[in-house]
Amino acid sequence: VYISKSSYIRQGEESLDGFYRAWHQVEYYRYLRFFSDGHVMMLTTPEDPLSIVPRLRSLNSRMDSVLRGHYRLSQETDNQTKVFAVVCKKKEEKVAEIPRNRVCRRNPAPEAEHSFHVGLQLSSGGRQRFSKLVWMHHSCHILYRLTGETVVTAFELDRKYTPFFFARVKSYMALSERPL
Repeated sequence: VYISKSSYIRQGEESLDGFYRAWHQVEYYRYLRFFSDGHVMMLTTPEDPLSIVPRLRSLNSRMDSVLRGHYRLSQETDNQTKVFAVVCKKKEEKVAEIPRNRVCRRNPAPEAEHSFHVGLQLSSGGRQRFSKLVWMHHSCHILYRLTGETVVTAFELDRKYTPFFFARVKSYMALSERPL
């Protein structure tokens, strides 16, 4: 599993007497779990690795906030290995309910699918080879089903996008059928 820890400071609410304003240090983690069959799981949460890593054991994790998708490795002319992934929330089947005695809106909210496209560069960090994934690209693609229109929002990669570092998990080894 690859883990990225990020932190930032944000301003809190002003006190009742207006004399001071609190500041909060926010810490959160991003987790990337790659499977040998080309699937990937991505999770952003404030929970520490000791509580999250065991829950990422299989693709059938029951956490609602996990994004699932697929990835591919690419080695281009610059001889750098890159990882490209597309992840999205698990699609839930919703049963359409028609409320009784209610006036239906003429323009219902458009149904949309959100997917996140991630580009990372595999590099060496510290003493381990290929233990670091550095952000190259991150964008959100919103597909509106009714119109077929796709809106792409590319995120600016700043200090909040800290690199992922590989953390070996021995219990995952039993699940692997073959190496990447």
